Parts: sequence; C-alpha cells; structure tokens
Amino acid sequence: MLVVTPVVAEVQELCMYQDASGVITQVRGRANIPPEYVAGSKCFVHKQKEYLAPPAAIELSGALRKVHLSTSLGRVELRWQRAVEQLFGRTPERAVVDAMRTVSRAVKQNGFPQHVRTLFIDWNIVFLDENLPETQIPATLVSNCHPAWMTPPTNLYIVAQRVAAGCNGRAQKHQTVADAELTEVLLHEIGHAIEVQLLGAQFAGDRSRAEGFATWFEQYAADFSQIIPAGTVRRAQLKRAFQLAEAGRLPQSFHGDSDSYIAAALPFYALVNKRRVFGLMELYSFMKERRVSFARAITNKAGWSDRRLAEEISAIVAEGKP
Repeated sequence: MLVVTPVVAEVQELCMYQDASGVITQVRGRANIPPEYVAGSKCFVHKQKEYLAPPAAIELSGALRKVHLSTSLGRVELRWQRAVEQLFGRTPERAVVDAMRTVSRAVKQNGFPQHVRTLFIDWNIVFLDENLPETQIPATLVSNCHPAWMTPPTNLYIVAQRVAAGCNGRAQKHQTVADAELTEVLLHEIGHAIEVQLLGAQFAGDRSRAEGFATWFEQYAADFSQIIPAGTVRRAQLKRAFQLAEAGRLPQSFHGDSDSYIAAALPFYALVNKRRVFGLMELYSFMKERRVSFARAITNKAGWSDRRLAEEISAIVAEGKP
C-alpha cells in the first residue's frame, strides 16, 4: 500500500530530485537539495493532521533487533520486534535479503531502464506486530487491514501479524505459507519504490496507477523468487479477475479494497502482454517527460483507445478462466 505523505502536523515541504546516475531521492525542504540538482527538482507542500513516523523512529516494544544490511538493491536499515519471528520460517533479515535479491533479478531483465537495472540506494524498513504505536501511525492505517505501507522513496512498514494471521490475528498460517505471503508483500512494496525511480516527481497523485503497477510488479517479480512457485501469483490474480468479471463486479474505479488492486493491475498486464516490459517502460518515460497521466500515455504513446484497452484487458482476464 502506498502512503504518499508521511509528514507531521505542521506544514512541511517535501522535495524530490534525480541525481546524475538517475536515482530519485526525497528530502525535506529545498535547502536539502544538492545545488546542482535544484533546477530539475520538484517540491510539494503538505499539511497533515496525523503523524507517520519514519521507520527508524517507530517505537517498538519488547526484545528488538536492528541490523544494517548490504543487499542487491542497496543498503538497508532494518528493525523488528523479536516476537514476530515466531510467525515465519525465516527471520525478517533473511526475508528482506531474499526479496531484494528477487527484485534485483527481475529488474535486470530486458526492458527495464539502466538506472533501475543497476539500482543501489538506501532503504529503511521496520517490522511491527499488531500492537501499533498509535501516536506514530495515523488512525486510518491502524484501523485498516493493509499488511504493509510504503512512503517515497524507500520507507517500508510491514505489519507481520497481518501478513501471517490476517486482520484479526486468528487465521494463523503455516510458516512456509506465511513466508511466501511475506515475500509477496515485500515485492509489492519494493515495487512502489521501483516506480518512484521510474517517475520521479510524477509519481504522486494517482493511487490507482501506483497500486496497479505494484500489483503487476509483485506477480512479475514473484517468478524470480526461490520460495514462490513460478506463475502462482499471476494465476491467483487473474483467477480473481475472471471471477469478478463473470459476476459483473470488476471495479471500474479504485476504492482501496483487494479487488480494486487486481483491477488496477489489468492495464499493466495487457500492455506487457502486447508491448513487453520495454513497451511499458516507454510509457513511463513518456509520462515522466511529458508530465501526463497513465491514461493519457496509453492513448498518446501506445495508441490505444478506451475500446482497445478494454478488449486487451478482456483477453487477459480470460486467462483466469478455470
């Protein structure tokens, strides 16, 4: 899940800039942008009523672990409560390293731009249990059922209990199942960070596009995982899409529920099916350079009308037929 404004109650300025190697970085205030990158930067002013603390500042109770890792995608500062370890067959440290390695293999495939293929940046990740620190996390995130959140450019929050046992903590899964689902969650949230690198300042403002990309990327990267059988995530997503379409309940707009995530991913499935990953990346370059929406890029760059897009999505949904 994407959370775009992790800031405190007072007005703050958030700025994003792209360095000479193509890496996107977010800082607080123009004063923190290196002078040589000010001209190409973009800043936003936000005023939030609630506070989402950065991962490194989240207060954790009980026995804790903190490690600094060097992974395939960069340096990671990782913190977790030891109590969450019993939910999984592998530690958060091992899970993060494996997920980073999986994404690294995925983005090195043909089609992704060079600055993503060679991505090496700093990450901040925290694993929490179900007792979330309400003074540091907005009530909307405490009360909903999302197992993880991401804030640009590379802050990840994982609620381990929601991954391993569902919202009410009663559906405890076998550790091997929980490990696979944790990997999927990590791939999804890392997918958001990959899209930040693709779009830079154009990343904000379209949650449907952001969640659609991350949902598509989750299934794409899953095929490079050593613990998720190839094709299983794609089959599960398209099976659900087919069921929704057959029942006439495929969401036409994004509402934040699980079915909306599936529906938002379908244009990405359709584009990659016809134009491969390279074609999708061309659209992202077009969006960034022309400062246009995903829908406009599909029309102007891919040359697809609304009717053509609907037809291509229908063909993809048909793959989910039992």
